[in-house]
Amino acid sequence: MAHELEIVGGKAKMAYATGGDRKAPWHRLGTAMAGLQTMEAMLQAANADFDVVLTRVAAVDDDGNLIRNADGTVLMIEDSRATIRQNLDGSFTPLATVGTRYEVRQNREVLERALAIVGASKGDAVMDTVGVLKNGARFFATVELGGIVVDPAGVNDRIARYLVVSSGHDGVWPIRYANTDIRAVCSNTVILGLRQAERVFIARHTRNVDSTIEDAKNVLKISSTWGVEFAAEAERMLSIPVPMGGKKLDSVINAVFPKAAEETDRQRKTRDGVHEMIRSIYSNNRNGAKFGFNAWSAYNAVVEYLDFYRSVDATSSAIASMDDTSTVTQKKLLAHRVVVS
Repeated sequence: MAHELEIVGGKAKMAYATGGDRKAPWHRLGTAMAGLQTMEAMLQAANADFDVVLTRVAAVDDDGNLIRNADGTVLMIEDSRATIRQNLDGSFTPLATVGTRYEVRQNREVLERALAIVGASKGDAVMDTVGVLKNGARFFATVELGGIVVDPAGVNDRIARYLVVSSGHDGVWPIRYANTDIRAVCSNTVILGLRQAERVFIARHTRNVDSTIEDAKNVLKISSTWGVEFAAEAERMLSIPVPMGGKKLDSVINAVFPKAAEETDRQRKTRDGVHEMIRSIYSNNRNGAKFGFNAWSAYNAVVEYLDFYRSVDATSSAIASMDDTSTVTQKKLLAHRVVVS
């Protein structure tokens, strides 16, 4: 399945907070929790608080019999180890083969460090989602960090932010902490969140992981500084007037969607349609009608069109929005430059 959540007995190993603007994941799987939860509650609800052990690897034949050396000792694969999950019923689940430098970090450990990084305690209700992927080989969680509030004269334009945590017991997926506005609810959203993130801290499952994870605090500090700078810029944009029918709005739209050198009638009609659509978006209750006719609303009208109204599929649109070199991203940067000039 696309979500890659582990399913046991027909139930997905995931838990998610509901209430307010938090809704059930697109896959409708897992355990719904009333509001943000503590780490303990979410790990238990998602059945994600299991232990993983590291073992040596022995050679066996096709029938599962141990292969032995001439002296009778078991033939061991010296440059490999295996990660195995200990289940509550006493059984074991094989996860992956890994290198000899690999160190196990339990899901609980990875999440405890995430809370320490953001200054939360184990008893704080800040957990939004927790889940297990790929039959236990990977783990993810979303920590609610609150939001940036842009509030000149009571506008209250909230930008949600999370710390997405992910880790793997497969020797491939490292420990990652990422600041992102994408809520992790499945494998694809974890990947999208990492790609979109303003800052990502990565720690390998090796013996020096404890010391390097401390460095993640510096990454979060950088991201927090970015948040303050973003809020200041948004407030500045809110103070720049852009009348609905004025030249300023025309200059932004024409710069981002200019007339072609040798424009056909069809191209002209298409361009006129785009211009009309952006003006309509600019005046709706998500932009000008709510936040006033200013640079902030004008910029967001262009971004909204680029992200949601172009004639492309949702996946292509998401990829274009996350690619720093894409035409879509360059158009957004151009819109910002023109609208604040």
